[in-house]
Parts: sequence; C-alpha cells; structure tokens
Amino acid sequence: MRYDVVVIGAGPAGYPAALKAVERKPNVLLIDRSREHLGGVCLNRGCIPTKALLDAGKKLHELRKAVFLEPPFSGSASWKGMQENKEKAVAQIRGSLEKFLLGKGIRMRFGEARFLAPHRICVAGPDGTEELDFDAAVVAAGSQPFFPPLLESCAQDLLDTDKVLNLKRLPGRLAVIGGGAVGCEFSCLFRELGVEIHLIEMTSGLLPGEDEMVVRTLRKSLEARGIRIHTETVAEQAERCAIGWRVRLSSGPVLDVEQILVCAGRKPYLRHLELGNAGLKTGDRRLAVNERMQTEAPHIYAAGDVNGLSLLAHAATFQGEVAGENAAGGSAVYDGRWVPRCLYTWPEVASVGLGKKDAETQGIPVQSKRFYFASSGRALTEGNSEGFIQALFRPDTGHILGAQIIGPHATELIGIFSTALKAGFTRKDLKSVMFAHPTLAEGIREAL
Repeated sequence: MRYDVVVIGAGPAGYPAALKAVERKPNVLLIDRSREHLGGVCLNRGCIPTKALLDAGKKLHELRKAVFLEPPFSGSASWKGMQENKEKAVAQIRGSLEKFLLGKGIRMRFGEARFLAPHRICVAGPDGTEELDFDAAVVAAGSQPFFPPLLESCAQDLLDTDKVLNLKRLPGRLAVIGGGAVGCEFSCLFRELGVEIHLIEMTSGLLPGEDEMVVRTLRKSLEARGIRIHTETVAEQAERCAIGWRVRLSSGPVLDVEQILVCAGRKPYLRHLELGNAGLKTGDRRLAVNERMQTEAPHIYAAGDVNGLSLLAHAATFQGEVAGENAAGGSAVYDGRWVPRCLYTWPEVASVGLGKKDAETQGIPVQSKRFYFASSGRALTEGNSEGFIQALFRPDTGHILGAQIIGPHATELIGIFSTALKAGFTRKDLKSVMFAHPTLAEGIREAL
C-alpha cells in the first residue's frame, strides 16, 4: 500500500504531525517502536513520569515547611507509592492517546522502521515485516541519553534519565552529572527524599544560558537544602568501590557514592533508520532542517529532538504540526523565538524570549524591571515567597523582549509573557491588563 504521509515516531512531535497531515490527506500512517512506547520519551520516560515524581516531592517539601519538620527526611517509604502513581498516570494518558489518534482516522503500525529507498520503508514488528511506499515522510524518532566520553566505558552500569525512573531503591548518596534542567530537577527530588546529593556541572554555573541572577537564586535555594554543588568541574573517572562508585572530580575531591546519575543531555535516535537510503547524510547528532522542517531531501521532514533545534516537548509539538502540514502539501513555518523554557524544581524557573545578555549581544537596547515574590500577598499567604519576576523591554519603544521568573508557579506564569511576545505587546499594553487580586500573576504588572 502507498501512503500519502508516513510519520516515524509517535511522541510529542510525531503524533501532532500525523494529526495535521490527516487534516489534508486521507492515508496517513503513524509508526512507533511498540504500543508501550506510544507518546514517546515525553510521556513514557520524560515530562509526564518525571513531573509525577517531582510533584510528589514538592508536596513533601511543602508539608515539611507547613509542620516545621527539618530535613533530612527519609522518603524510602514513599518511593513505592510515588512510582505507582507515576505508572498509573502514564498508562491512562497512553490509552487515551491511542483511542484519540485512531478516532481521527490515523493508521498505526508498531515496530522498528528503516528506509529502503527515498520513497520506501520497512517496518519490522511483532506481526512480521512489511514494506510500504509513501509520498512524504516526517522523521520524529526522538532521542536517547548521552554519556560524556569519560563515562562511556561504564555507561551500562550507571543511571541515566531513563533508568532512574524505575529505580527500585533510593541510594544514600548520589552523584548527579550535569547541572542543566534535568540534573537540577532530579537533585531537588532526591534530596527531598533524604538522599545526599553531589551535583556536578562543567560550566561556571547551573542552567547554562539562563539569567545569572536566576541561577544564583536557584543555587542558593538548593544549597540551603543540603545539595552540594560542584561547578567548573567534570567527573574525570568513575570506578567501583565498597559502597558503589568512587568518582574523581577535576576540581580535586574524590566522592564515594552509591549511584551515579548522568544527566548530560540527549542525542537523536537515528542510527537504525538507515537514512542514507533516503538520500540523507547524517551522523549521530541531528537532521538539519529549514523553517518548514524540511530536510535536504525535499519530501522528508524532521521534527522534535532529531533536528536538534530544541529538546523541549512543546517545541517538538509545534515543529511536528509544521512538518505534518507541509508534508501534506501545506506551507507552514516554524518560529522558535518564543519557546518557553521551564524547570520544575522548587522554586520553579521559567523564561521566554531574550535574556539581558542576548539583547546586549545583538545590540538591542534593553531595560529590566523586577518584582520580588516577598512583596506578593498571595505568595506570603502560601508560605512560598522565594524568587522574582523579571521583565525585559526596549526603553525606546517599550516592546517586551523577554522575561525570567523564579518562584511559585513560574512555569504557569510564563505563559502570560509568551502571549505578550507573540502579540507584540509593549510594556504599556501588558500593564493595561487587569489582573485579579490576590494572585501571583499580578506580580507581572508590578514588575512592569
């Protein structure tokens, strides 16, 4: 059978691509490795399971604050229940997603896909092997954990961001390699459960690329809870020892820990696709695309982690929609300027648009205004007043350039700035909006 559009990968880029394509073309096929993988990394080993665990950890944190219970807190008894809740949420969403996609008229196959020719693929699954022809394809195969070269030799024995979700027992001491969003989130979670944490980051600060004041505020908060942070440091060696692992740091210390969790990023999951047969040249890094999500082979599009533009699920969804529409004959364009970046630690961190350094580098005049949650009635009544809202705008025209938030519900509040940026609001425009009182959101008006 010949399909109008074939989509490889049913994650947050793939299934939106299929949904967009089926609006224009009747014969759309969505392929994923297995039914248990439907929803991709985001649903099964990323956004949803991690947020289920992080939400439980945050509630423990708030409970301790409410009853004035000092750390450390032993979370071993709670870990099993947290895992069960995570699995229940993932299974429920996965089941609903499959029904929804089938209801939209999208055909599905489960198995490993690989290209045989520019317009032909093979799918090998539990029901056998099938060869299929297609007019256009969207590659949305996702990514897999990346290990730094110094740790590759023992990668099979270390925890990564997939394995850690099914950890059977909490370690007493944990080294977390990578101080980006995921490393900070897991450090926050496991420290709340009583684990001794060493967070190791090779750059000069956590969250590389984020606002310096936001990073300093987060670091101060994490250290106050007992997380030991090692910046400008790499793990030079990891070897077995009596309690688990001995980690030698470039900054001098030697750590004895039970487990090592590597959060050093992800790399595209591409090798198995045999893209060369489709006329595409790529290594392990990414598939280059234009603003239409089109690869160097004009009938093949790439969306999500495989193109390396962003490793965020919501960015992948927008890319998938653009790719799916264009694969079916449309003319959509992806604009990655306003992708919000969110961190689900406590306090939460979120940002969108330009930072101060970005604006200065681009020669754009920038002014910043800041509102601290310590002055928010709602934040004070909730007992959660860490952090601030920072708004950036042009002093000459007043146009909003970006925003950074660290504090309660930052990941929800950032959407207001995303809307303002998309609409081209000035500082005056957003200030004229009436916010309810008492809310955290009214702090945005105060920041302006």
